[in-house]
Amino acid sequence: MKTTAGTHGFVTRGIHWLSAIMIAYGYFKGLDSLRQLSTPGVLQTEIVLALALGAVFLVRLFWTRRVAGATRLPSDAPKWEHVASKLVHYGLYASVFAIVLTGLGIALGFSTPALSGVFLAAMLGLHDFALGVLPLLLVVHIAGALWHKVVRKDGVLESMTGRLPIWLSPTR
Repeated sequence: MKTTAGTHGFVTRGIHWLSAIMIAYGYFKGLDSLRQLSTPGVLQTEIVLALALGAVFLVRLFWTRRVAGATRLPSDAPKWEHVASKLVHYGLYASVFAIVLTGLGIALGFSTPALSGVFLAAMLGLHDFALGVLPLLLVVHIAGALWHKVVRKDGVLESMTGRLPIWLSPTR
């Protein structure tokens, strides 16, 4: 007998979607040039945004690991789905934390002339790498959610989006 996924709670869904909004904002806002970081206001804003994103992801990590549980995959889902889900989620956390930490390192390199050489170059390289990996992981994450919606029909996508009201449901 096929089981369906339980729904994530309001806090978990809120943290998930706040994370998504913050990441999207960071990508779409971007910086036109690294020279902008020499402007104190831009540098301060980037530091605040990095710290906020890092804090949200730390809360998210704590919440999903200690309070609410990290997955809603049904227990009878194939082992490969459980493994893939963990790998993608660990990758998402790792890339976001790498972006935050290297971004703070870049800010430190820009504000400390003694660190403007090799240290800054290393931070920029790692930052660019993590910025390139994150969208790939997000595509896999979204593809997995759609897999569960279209192929498996096990409620995993709805565990994070909530259920449609009955009058919007295509199966009424």
